[in-house]
Amino acid sequence: MIQVFADTPRDADRIRRAVDGDVRVVENAEELAADLNCERDRLDCVIVGSHTRFLRERISLLARLEREMPWIPVILVTDRDADAAKLLASTRCSALIWFDDPAARLRSRIEAACETTALAHLAETVRRSALPPALRRALVHSLRRVGSAPVPSVGTLAAAMGSSPVTLSHEFTARVEGRTTLCRFLSALVVLRAHQLRLSGISWTTAGRRLGFARRTLSRKSRIWPERSLADLERISPDRLLSAFVEEYARPLLGEAVS
Repeated sequence: MIQVFADTPRDADRIRRAVDGDVRVVENAEELAADLNCERDRLDCVIVGSHTRFLRERISLLARLEREMPWIPVILVTDRDADAAKLLASTRCSALIWFDDPAARLRSRIEAACETTALAHLAETVRRSALPPALRRALVHSLRRVGSAPVPSVGTLAAAMGSSPVTLSHEFTARVEGRTTLCRFLSALVVLRAHQLRLSGISWTTAGRRLGFARRTLSRKSRIWPERSLADLERISPDRLLSAFVEEYARPLLGEAVS
C-alpha cells in the first residue's frame, strides 16, 4: 500500500491519480503518524506532497518517518525551487520529485523506491531463517543498510558485526554451495541502490559519490552483476532487477522460503 499526504486535497488527488495500485490518502499529519504503528507491515511507500512555502513545517514529519520507518521509502513531491534543496539538506528522502513532473516519472520513481521495501521484507525472511546465527545477523544488517548506505565490503560487514570476515565468507559460500560469494552479494546490493538512485533522477557519478564509490567502480560492479553496462542497467525496470537479485542470491540462500 502507498500512503499519500499533501498540503491540500487537490494536491493529494493529483498525486493519487499519478500512482498505480493500492493508494490511501490521509488528510493530516497526525493521521499519517498514527498509521505508522498499525499499517507499517503493509506499507510499500509514503509520498508527501508539500509546496515550498509549507515545507519547513514538514521537516519534522519527514524526520519522524526516517526515524520510525527507516526501511520504508519516502518520496517528497514539491516545487521546483532551490530553497527546497536547502531545507532538505539534512533530511532523507528516497526521491525528490517536482509537482510539474509528468505522472510517468512519478510512477517510475515509486517503483525504484519500493525496491527498498522488498529488501526489508527479504531481511525479515532472513531473520526468521535457519542460517547460522552470525551469518544471519550479518545478512539482515546488510539488507537493512541498503536504503541508506550499502555495506561496501565483507571486512566492513564483519567489523560491524564483531565477526570474522573469513567465517562469514565461508558460511555464505557453504550455504549457496559455491554458486556465488558474500563479496558478490554485497556488491549486488550496491548495484541495486545505485540503480534506485539513478532512477530517482541523479547521475551515476552523483549516485556513486553518495555511496562512497567512483563511477568507474559502479561500472565495474555492474559488469559483474547483472553483467550490464551502466547505460544498459538504467534501462532495466526495478522489478526485473530485483527479481534477478532474488534468483541469483536469495533463493540459493533461502530456497523456498523466498516468495
